[in-house]
Amino acid sequence: MTRRGGGSGSRSEVSRPTVGHRPGVARVGVTRRYPWADRAVAGRGFALATQTIIVTGSTQGLGFGYAREFVRRGHHVVVSGRETARVEAAIKKLASECPGSEGRIAGLACDVSNLSSVQALWDFGVSRFGRIDIWLNNAGFARTGAQFADNTAAEIESMVRSNVIGSINAAQVAIAGFKHQGGGKLYLTLGGGGATGRVVPGMTVYSTTKRAVKYLANCLVKERKDERDESILIGTISPGINITEGMIREMRALPVDQRAKALKQLNFIGEHVETTTPWIVERILTDHKQGNDITWLTTGRMFGRAFSMLLGGRRDFLSRYSFEA
Repeated sequence: MTRRGGGSGSRSEVSRPTVGHRPGVARVGVTRRYPWADRAVAGRGFALATQTIIVTGSTQGLGFGYAREFVRRGHHVVVSGRETARVEAAIKKLASECPGSEGRIAGLACDVSNLSSVQALWDFGVSRFGRIDIWLNNAGFARTGAQFADNTAAEIESMVRSNVIGSINAAQVAIAGFKHQGGGKLYLTLGGGGATGRVVPGMTVYSTTKRAVKYLANCLVKERKDERDESILIGTISPGINITEGMIREMRALPVDQRAKALKQLNFIGEHVETTTPWIVERILTDHKQGNDITWLTTGRMFGRAFSMLLGGRRDFLSRYSFEA
């Protein structure tokens, strides 16, 4: 089964910009060693500075959830996906769910596996909102539930281009931009055992690409530390197993017997996008640690769920979704 994180993998050209109205709100500027240190601003009695966040792969699923939470907190958000029509639809949906936010939302179609396309996304965000404070690289492509030999050459190439090359492109563009403007935060997305190297059955290629992303993040963190540069933060996000449109499609594509087994596991480890994304976004906004891995599905959470079930607790997590083919 294949699942795409909304913003990468295709080889289409960059589409035209889709924008909201230019906001008429002045940003709160603070000249500090840590330009992104909104907690320090708040601690001195000021309102938190309005930040600008680019979220790749944000027309649906987790990426859209991140974008929504940033918008709800009063920030500027640039959404992106592979298709202009989907970007336009995401902007419209965000504006309807967050009344009065139209001037703080913009978007551009982007293929993260194309460096020029990624640079265009950065340039677009700067042209709309003046600077980019956070780049959240969420875009990616997955085929899960398959043995290695069952992956096609096209699927393997899509995962490598989207997940690995896409992350490298994002890092190259964002770090250069952050250096030019004096700081910022870059977050790369892990998954499939990529953070720890744990072997996950049925996810050989996907997990391999995410392990490469973890290595990339480690190298970037070391570079920042070696340069004693704390103005640019590099972090990773391990969002856990979220029920997204792509996940539902994957479950529906499974044979009935395999689906029943998979859903039983999913009911234990799965989570709703609207549960994980507020928690993750809050930690991104207040993060000031170089190399931080923001992890949702921790060992403690797993043990807590297992202990609750041993005591007779029942988790009816999947009832709100339809997984019938």
